[in-house]
Amino acid sequence: MDAEMKEMFGMIFEKLDSMDRKFGTMDEKIDIMDKKIGTMDEKVDTLDEKFGTLDKKFDTLDRKVTRNSVDIESIKSDIKTIVEVQKAYMDKNERDHEKIITLINDGMSLHSAILKNLSSDVRGLEENQKILEREVASIKRKIG
Repeated sequence: MDAEMKEMFGMIFEKLDSMDRKFGTMDEKIDIMDKKIGTMDEKVDTLDEKFGTLDKKFDTLDRKVTRNSVDIESIKSDIKTIVEVQKAYMDKNERDHEKIITLINDGMSLHSAILKNLSSDVRGLEENQKILEREVASIKRKIG
């Protein structure tokens, strides 16, 4: 029985040694997995930081877009006001030009009438001058 027991204990020790080696291998694999998980944790932390940075950038962009939208609406309103004022000026300018054209046309008509009268008066004066010249010539002959 001693030999049998020794043999059994030997087998048990061999199995325990085998199990110990397997546990050692498992420990090594677990250590490798721990390192990989640690690396993954670091990468996840890095990604988390990058996402945090992206969130901040998106928040900044969102604020800028909102501010730009407000600015664009203000600019649209300003442009609309400018267009309305410009149209009012153009309408007034057109009315003023029409008044000026009417005044010029009326002035031209008046000038034309004055020129006709002057022309008629000049013809009358020329005729009177001719008559006077004839009378002066006639008087000179009679006197002279």
